[in-house]
Amino acid sequence: MASSLLHIVVLLYILTSYRVTSFSNGKVQAACFTMEPNHGTRAQTSPAPYNVTVSKTSYTNGERLTVTLSTNPGETSFKGFLIQARDNNNSALGMFEVSGSDVQTLQCTNAANTISHTSSDLKSSIHVTWVAPDSNVSDIQFRTTVVQQGNTYWLNVPSPKLTYTSSRGCRTLVSDALPVALWCIMLLMCALPAIL
Repeated sequence: MASSLLHIVVLLYILTSYRVTSFSNGKVQAACFTMEPNHGTRAQTSPAPYNVTVSKTSYTNGERLTVTLSTNPGETSFKGFLIQARDNNNSALGMFEVSGSDVQTLQCTNAANTISHTSSDLKSSIHVTWVAPDSNVSDIQFRTTVVQQGNTYWLNVPSPKLTYTSSRGCRTLVSDALPVALWCIMLLMCALPAIL
């Protein structure tokens, strides 16, 4: 009887603990699409004690923007995070550049289109550079999962929305790789008002 009870306890332990996975190194590609950490609990429903801010409210093709994840004043620091720029179709866009040791890029659908933590050390803020794509751009919003500790996390913490502003004039025409003769004519037409 004791042997059967021990087998049941071991089986229950195995069945309930396999779902709880900790990624203190931030290698969380399994969460790329849902942004849901596999911590065995549900996300907090209270307002997140963290902010995601961006250096501008609009952007153009290829532009670099600073993205900051920070703790609200007087609140608890965070251990982990996952950040993506998402369009209206919920697709990750652009790529990140990192310079600190607390942040790493991940490849979810494209190279470096996601960032996460490198350790479970407490952090009060992180700063990264996001580079807008050269094509297929639209309005975006940065979406963030923030892990305070263990089973306490917030899902889809949003930044303010960023409006895509297309490049106008000669800059757009040059980037469209028009034939050389047409490109020269367009440059003259763009420069003509400045000359007159």
